[in-house]
Amino acid sequence: MASPFVRPYDASLDYTNGLNVFLTTIDPSLNWEPARTIGSHLWYKPYTTLTPGTCFVLDDGSGRVVGYCIGAANTASFAQRWRNDFTPMVDSNLIPRPGVRTGDALMEREDIKGFRSAVYGAECSMLLPWPAVLAEYPAHMHIDILPEFQRRGLGTLLMNAFLQAVRGMGARGVHLDMVRTNTAGRAFYTKIGFEICAQVMDGGASGDPGVDGIVMTLVKAL
Repeated sequence: MASPFVRPYDASLDYTNGLNVFLTTIDPSLNWEPARTIGSHLWYKPYTTLTPGTCFVLDDGSGRVVGYCIGAANTASFAQRWRNDFTPMVDSNLIPRPGVRTGDALMEREDIKGFRSAVYGAECSMLLPWPAVLAEYPAHMHIDILPEFQRRGLGTLLMNAFLQAVRGMGARGVHLDMVRTNTAGRAFYTKIGFEICAQVMDGGASGDPGVDGIVMTLVKAL
C-alpha cells in the first residue's frame, strides 16, 4: 500500500477532494448550512483560487487528497487580491451581500451575517487591523487533515512545505487564527513553534493578548 506524501496543490485534480476535507473537518459549531458553504468561501476557496503556489495537499498515495495546508505569503496583498479578484466571483444568490435582507432566519443570524460580511470584505486575518504586527508575521495559513491521517507526523510535513514556500517568498513570520477551544490544535501548533500573539486584539475585554471572542491568533517567526 502506498504511503501518504505531500505535493503541491493541483487545481485540475484537487479541488473537490480538498473541499471535502474542509467540509469533513469543519468545526462542529459550523457544521450546518449555510455556515458550511459560507465557510468554504472564507477558509478554502480564496486560497486555492488566488494563491495555488502556496497551497499543498496530503496525498494518501492513490491521488486522493486527505489533508491540506493553504495560505498566503503576504496577507495584506492577498486581502487586496481577494477584494479585487475573488469577491466579484462570489455568487450573491448563494451568499447574499451584507445588508441584503433574505427572509431566511438562518441566513439572518448575527454570526452568519458576520461571515457574509467577511466574504465580501476579504476579512482573512485577525491581524489586518494591526499593520505593524502584520509586517512581522505577514504570511498566514490554514491546515486540515482527515481524522484517520492525524497524529502520524503528516501535519508537520504539510506545515513545513508551506513554511518553506512562504519563507522563499520573503515572509519573515507567519500567523494563524484558530478557535480558542481547539486544545488539540493549540498543542500541535505550540509543538512546532507557534506562540500566542502579543497584540491585545479585543480592547482588553478578555484581559488576554491574542484573542478576540472565540478566536485566538498564534504567530511564528521564520
